[in-house]
Order: sequence, then structure tokens, then C-alpha cells
Amino acid sequence: MSASEIRYAVIGMGGIAQLHLTHIASQPGVKVVGLADITDPKTWRVPEAHAAAARFQDAEKMMRETRPDLVSVCTPNKHHHPFTLLALRHGAHVACEKPLAMTVAEAEEMEAARATAGRLGGINFSYRNVAAFRFARELIAGGELGRLTRVNTVYLQSFLGAPATPYSWRNDVTLAGFGALGDLGVHMIDGVRFVTGLGFQRVVGLAQRLIAEKPDAAGRRQAVTTDTNAAFLAELTGGVVATFETTQVAPGYGNYFRLEVSGERGTLAVHSDHPDEIWLRAGATLTRYATWRTDLPLQRLPTDFAGRQGPGTPAAIVPAIRGEKVEYPTFADGLAAQRVLGALLDSMQSGSWQKTT
Repeated sequence: MSASEIRYAVIGMGGIAQLHLTHIASQPGVKVVGLADITDPKTWRVPEAHAAAARFQDAEKMMRETRPDLVSVCTPNKHHHPFTLLALRHGAHVACEKPLAMTVAEAEEMEAARATAGRLGGINFSYRNVAAFRFARELIAGGELGRLTRVNTVYLQSFLGAPATPYSWRNDVTLAGFGALGDLGVHMIDGVRFVTGLGFQRVVGLAQRLIAEKPDAAGRRQAVTTDTNAAFLAELTGGVVATFETTQVAPGYGNYFRLEVSGERGTLAVHSDHPDEIWLRAGATLTRYATWRTDLPLQRLPTDFAGRQGPGTPAAIVPAIRGEKVEYPTFADGLAAQRVLGALLDSMQSGSWQKTT
């Protein structure tokens, strides 16, 4: 083994584990030493390149025997907290799926444990990888929209409402903690923080469940206990008003995530289906005059922009472990989003605005 080799393991072998394995293990000097899940290892979908990695149904045993430097936590949300603490106790850095935890208290404990251990913690806020989102961030940070005045975000899907889609752990509030609000809403929350650079001051919202039950893979009817629709209003830094809508039951929508921002000198919008394009009308001269026919031209990003970006999440934690200066979403970012989610749950119970700090 070379001094720079990073021993890597994964806890939780569901679908998202394949993404972590593909992106993290493709980084130079990363060796996959262990995979863990309580289910039968024969059922795991492991990329062929890592098929020979040691397999465990006991994560604690895997940590003891393989001594990884970095662990991906790809379990259902309920288990992010205990397995992250387990990995940190064994001296590993952690790349965790989103949302960071089930509650604000859990997220705070995870960040505190990470700091005490002196390890790095990354969270897979994957839309930070989208070139259009990164370009929008650069435009806003450069002041090209001027003072920001409004934000509108929608994240719409149809899969949960489709009769052909079977019940999964994401429909069980005891495992997921949230439905659309946590699964999609957390991306909207982090997307707004990332693109605009603004923080959340207070929120008010509501959520509903429109699907009562779904059949599981065996055809048994299971109760859906998570929200399917949510909408909320936020006051951001400087009094900027932001509106949010998310659903998992809108027919015709695949993975529709759109974020629009206006400032005194322009408006831009980015869309998950257009990773290399941006809707943009900005500039002092263009915005000097009123517009009576809506026109936000769709423009290609500069051709060399994507090539100038560093490794994306979850892989960006690898060069960070080696001491390179690289930006990636941290546990602190996950905690910030968790505080917004927590405030929204409080708002839905009280029917009133709730502060996020």
C-alpha cells in the first residue's frame, strides 16, 4: 500500500451505493475494502469492478476488520446517525447521503462528533455538481443581478403517484423521516443556499399525503405514512422572499427541479433537465426598460466552464482528505438544511412562522 492510498467502505447497499462506489472509487489511490448491509449479500447490486470486495452483514465487524479511512453511509435516513457515529469512532471520514439525519438534534450530534474526531464529513447534495447551478452561483456572486429580490423553486416528480411504482422504505416515515419535503425539499433548500449565497431566517409551510397506500414488490398493500406534497415560504438573508413547491405525485413530471432568482438588474433560472444551459436576462441597460412580453433567453454555458470545475460530490471529499483545497458540501451544510426542515415541521404543527436558528 502506498502512503496516499485511501481505504474505502460502504454501509448500505441500496441503489445510491452504486453512485458512491462509482464516483469515489474512481478517484486515484482509492481501494474498496468492504461493503456492509443487513440484507443478503447475494441481492446487492455491486459494480463489477468491486465485486471482489469483502462483504459483511455487520457494519461494526466490517469497520474492525477492514479499517477504512473513508466510509459512505448510504442507508435509509433513520440509520445515517448511528452509522456515521460508528464510522467516526473508528477514525474514518464520512460521506453521507441526504438528508443528514432524522432530526436537528441528530444532525448536531453528528457534526459535533465529526469535529471531535478531527475527520471530514461530506453530504451528497448532488445538484451542486450541475454546471448550470454552479454558473448561476458565479453570476450572482459576481453581482451581475445586483441586489437579490426574490427566489422561486419547484421540484416536481410523478413516481410515487404512479400505480406501477412499488412501495419502498421512502414511504415509511419511521425510516425516512420525511416524504417529498425531505427527499426533494432538502435539495431545494441546499440549492437556494448554494446558488444565492443567502441563509434562511424563518419559514412557514404545510405538507399533505395524497397517496394512502401502495403495493410492495410482493403485491401486499402498505400504508404510505410520508408526505407527498409540500409548499413553504421562507425569508432569506436581507429579507429576500423565497417560495417553494414540491411533490412526488404530479403526472408528467420526471425529475423537474427549477430554481429562479431575480435581482435589481436581472433574472436567471436553472433547470435540472438543462445542465449546460441557463435562462438569463441581465444587465443595467437591458433592465433599464420595462418588459411587456416575457423573455428569458435560454443560453448555453461557456464551453470551457464545466471543464474548470473540480470533482463533484460525493467524490470531492477524496482530494479534501489528502489536504487539497477543494469545495464540497459538508456536514455543516447538511446541518443548516436540517434546521430548515426542523423549523418547517414545527411550523406545520403550530401553523405559524418558525425561525431556523
